[in-house]
Amino acid sequence: MIAPNSLSDFEGCWGLTRTIRDARAGQVVQADGMAYLRPVDDGLIYDEEVVLRIPGQAEVKGARRYLWRADRDDVAVFFDDGRYFHRLNLGVPQTSDHHDCAPDSYDAIYDFSSWPRWSVRWIVSGPRKSYEMDTEYVLR
Repeated sequence: MIAPNSLSDFEGCWGLTRTIRDARAGQVVQADGMAYLRPVDDGLIYDEEVVLRIPGQAEVKGARRYLWRADRDDVAVFFDDGRYFHRLNLGVPQTSDHHDCAPDSYDAIYDFSSWPRWSVRWIVSGPRKSYEMDTEYVLR
């Protein structure tokens, strides 16, 4: 399989590494941790736990949660409060989407070409934001 074909292909425990290149702050932030995608009635819950290493600061723990739902040949991703975030196509080696959160703009590029290793790059811009965030996932 060169790319995930169904929502259930993402189930499991994924190790992750992240690099955030923040142009506004002029720094690079590193993170590593785990993403757990577990089934629930209407899809998968994505729970992430990371440790952030910000230059000149003590390590910081971070967490986030999303809901992933199957939607025909796509996965629709929602924030934990139910608001729609973005979608990704299944069965293709690369897919992208855009999310507006005025006044900021978020562009995602998912790469599944080395499945089950995969990555996502977020390019974020706005009046107070200018960063690229690359996250790589490896099934554990």
